[in-house]
Amino acid sequence: MTAGPDLDALVAELVDRVLDDPTGALGPSVYETARLVSLAPWLDGDTARVRHLLDEQRPDGSWAGPGGYALVPTLSATEALLAVLGREGGTPPLPRAGLAEAARRGLAAAAALVARPVPSTVVFFMLIPALVESVNARLAFLGDAAQPLALPAGLTDDALRALRGGAWRNPLAGHYLEIVGPAAVGAPEMEPVDGVVGCSAAATAAWLGPCEPADSTHPSLRFLRRAQEQGGGRVAAMTSLVFYERAWIAGNLATAGVPREVLAPLLKELPGDVGRSGAPTAPGFAYEAETSAIVLAALAHLGAAQEPAYLWQYDAGSHFMSTIPEHEPSTTTNAHILEALGCHLADDPVDADRYRDAVARIATWLRDRRHPDGSWSDKWHASPYFATMRCALALHRYAGADTADALRGSVAWLLEQQREDGSWGRWGGTAEETAYAVRTLLELAADTPSKETAEAVKQGCTFLLEHGLNVERHPPLWIGKELYAPAHLVRAAVLGALLAAR
Repeated sequence: MTAGPDLDALVAELVDRVLDDPTGALGPSVYETARLVSLAPWLDGDTARVRHLLDEQRPDGSWAGPGGYALVPTLSATEALLAVLGREGGTPPLPRAGLAEAARRGLAAAAALVARPVPSTVVFFMLIPALVESVNARLAFLGDAAQPLALPAGLTDDALRALRGGAWRNPLAGHYLEIVGPAAVGAPEMEPVDGVVGCSAAATAAWLGPCEPADSTHPSLRFLRRAQEQGGGRVAAMTSLVFYERAWIAGNLATAGVPREVLAPLLKELPGDVGRSGAPTAPGFAYEAETSAIVLAALAHLGAAQEPAYLWQYDAGSHFMSTIPEHEPSTTTNAHILEALGCHLADDPVDADRYRDAVARIATWLRDRRHPDGSWSDKWHASPYFATMRCALALHRYAGADTADALRGSVAWLLEQQREDGSWGRWGGTAEETAYAVRTLLELAADTPSKETAEAVKQGCTFLLEHGLNVERHPPLWIGKELYAPAHLVRAAVLGALLAAR
């Protein structure tokens, strides 16, 4: 690579930013902002939130997206506008005619979207029925001509009914407490952490209830006021992903050659006994296998390894689960667990046979889920380049020669998918996806380098240097209740690819 920016200084700057900001630097969320409009009209910034929804509506009437990923935010925003139109005892914060027209356009867009295949987002099989139910209950505010929405093909409200019938008394449900209904208000099972329920502004508002708390110093009220003030009324998809973020960045950059002492500060506030007790994405989230494995792998890469005994409870036989219970298994969670187990095996543990057997089972499961073109996909990220990097590198590092043929196919797929400008991307070339492709090619092709691979990496790095280092807002590709973009993680991916290339 030719002389360019001081990558080491940029890494140090990123570490400082991450330590200063536990929020993940997420942009505003249409879904969460709209839930506050509907659930907490008493909260400061209401007019700004409603205006944000109007400003963010697309010409076709939808919000966010792309494609089927627009359904959940479109339903949320449409329901919120209908809620504003139906408020009693006052006037809407903005002209009624404009609100009604935006709601009609949103309803039409939602009707078109429910007729299409629905991509997997966080508990979409409950969020969508809950939002459709609420939209349909408010259609009178648009007049007799408004037609109720149907559920997407194959989707029922069975899981939502089970949730509301008592299944919500599970730590996992804290993150989407807003769809539980009246039982959520003040529920002792969902005690806030630092004022926040489930790392979600919407869940926190649902827990507080429809009336402003009489105690103006209530921690949850203070949190919501602070969050909306920081976003000018808008709020982010999550309030924090601090443990996941710090461990992900530490592991990504450590394997790209960043010295341990530079990354060590990222580990200081991680949970202390992850090997036995696990870790959540952030305080207030449920404990799960995905973050636990990422933290364990990062600790191992930085010389502070722990035995990953906590992960055994997620062993489902052929693969490992992300959560208990789990609706759909994750390829990248299994890749992260494969990495954590593989790191432990490198220390020659006394129970090596048990870990070696689990590594072999996960590797077989991952190979079986590789698409015929050589790529992988996953429920936590919309881009196949993310899933392919995570799965391919874990297999390459820890699954041995049995994966060689499969990974050659992945290299061929990456070479075929590169765009003319040197980038990669599912919907358009992005710095994030280009970083994943470059990183994958660098490692998979290291043993059998070729001119074609070297040229692809060179072009990819040129794109990253020109387009990846000064981007403040990245296209949202990470999957939550809707797509979101964790800016610190994306920047770490870009720096990791450039450092690995260097």
